[in-house]
Amino acid sequence: METRTVDGITEEPTLGALLRSVAYHRLPTQFYQMLQMAIPFAAQLWFWGWKRSAGWMVVVSLFGLWALCEQRVDDLGERSPRAAWPRIARRLTGGVAALLAGGLALEGFVQLMRVVFKCPGCAG
Repeated sequence: METRTVDGITEEPTLGALLRSVAYHRLPTQFYQMLQMAIPFAAQLWFWGWKRSAGWMVVVSLFGLWALCEQRVDDLGERSPRAAWPRIARRLTGGVAALLAGGLALEGFVQLMRVVFKCPGCAG
């Protein structure tokens, strides 16, 4: 992972810095390709009954949208009036993706604990 240097100070390698690095260093066409593939795969997985996998594909698609909005805001400038809608979309997609990913991770953890603590006399 590359770290940015701001005013001679190296930025801490955090998850946010990693995601921004991916958003800034990848070509926008790669994000378009990710968006074009993730949503149809999510629909197909949903129809097959693989709802968790479909949810993760939606998270991938939302990350692609977030990255596109991040690039657009960076191109226009953070305080530009033309960047108002991309800023709103960036926050919305980031929030929905975080909630969905957190919910899916929590549900996966609960399923794992269900298998680990399965006993003959337990309720459920």
